[in-house]
Amino acid sequence: MNIRNLSQLFIFAAVLTTLCSCAGGSPAFVYSEGDTIRFSYSRLITMVRYDGFTKVEMTNPWDTSRLLATYILTPTPENYTSLADPAHGVSVVKTPLQNSLVFSSVHCALLAEMGKAEAISGVCDIQYIHTLSHPVTDCGSSMSPNMERIIQLHPSAMLVSPYENRTGYDRLQQVGIPIIECAEYMEKSALARAEWVKFYGELYGAEKESKAIFEEVERNYKQFSALAQKTKERPVIVSETLYGNVWYQPGACSSIGCIYQDAGARIAFPEYKQSGSVALSAEQVFARAHDADVWLMSCNETAHPTLAALKSEAEVYARFKAFKTGNVWAYDTNTSRFFERSTFHPDGLLSDIIKICHPNLLTDKPMNYYHQLR
Repeated sequence: MNIRNLSQLFIFAAVLTTLCSCAGGSPAFVYSEGDTIRFSYSRLITMVRYDGFTKVEMTNPWDTSRLLATYILTPTPENYTSLADPAHGVSVVKTPLQNSLVFSSVHCALLAEMGKAEAISGVCDIQYIHTLSHPVTDCGSSMSPNMERIIQLHPSAMLVSPYENRTGYDRLQQVGIPIIECAEYMEKSALARAEWVKFYGELYGAEKESKAIFEEVERNYKQFSALAQKTKERPVIVSETLYGNVWYQPGACSSIGCIYQDAGARIAFPEYKQSGSVALSAEQVFARAHDADVWLMSCNETAHPTLAALKSEAEVYARFKAFKTGNVWAYDTNTSRFFERSTFHPDGLLSDIIKICHPNLLTDKPMNYYHQLR
């Protein structure tokens, strides 16, 4: 069923429910014209606020002719139970959420920032959660959650990052608890991803807080980018390191690829238009990017790595121009809050990359994540 047909089904169900509830004497509602909550950058989500509920529609990132999910967010779910249609991904969710299971540190950090940490009652991958001070239930790995603990916790909703074909979702769906599809990572720009904060504000009753967060991020991001675009130099960036025999590089339409360009830089492989990463060999990366001006990477070492340590991993690294000039920068996944903050605060990441690529700009701003390898 395509988006148009599903929308028609939704409207028909709303009208039918209104008629039936009036005839049966149960609480009735009127499906009148709603107020659209504006998204300036995001293309995978729409929200319309009606009297008594908010309808949220998420487009399937892997097949944009279809919907990924539809949610009816309401403080009175008993009035809208007839709109639920699990077979077509329509869920009625009681809001604001007070008891939720959150699968990622990214969303835990955001909820804590919005003042809604207490609404998190359970988490997955607890070893990566650093922003919560109250006791929560450890529900195991996000890839293989502990179903018994989830059933005991019985959250009002589960915040899960979706993936294509949803392999492994069956067990979660059988529990009968609404699954909130956190698909912002599939948006094609940094501000589009960050703008999803409006959805989480609506979900947790933090509309004012979420609006304030995004407005500050948007203002900073646009200001920093405008400054970078005035520069004449456009240094080329090569990313990351070998993972086994594969070297991933950001696609030109990926959010990180867009951040590089917004920072007044160029990606090493602009011909790949993917919104995700591109898997290449060491030979391919060296052939095209050995003379890149800047090298940005992540590391997960307890101690900050050195150029010597990097060279010891693969001799080819020392043959890159950025290695020879010492223009190699890394963020430590153990000590920085990169994964927790950069999704909804891309302005901080953009600031770092601008400072690295254009050292004469943003000299009054501290580095948020990256340090230079010596």
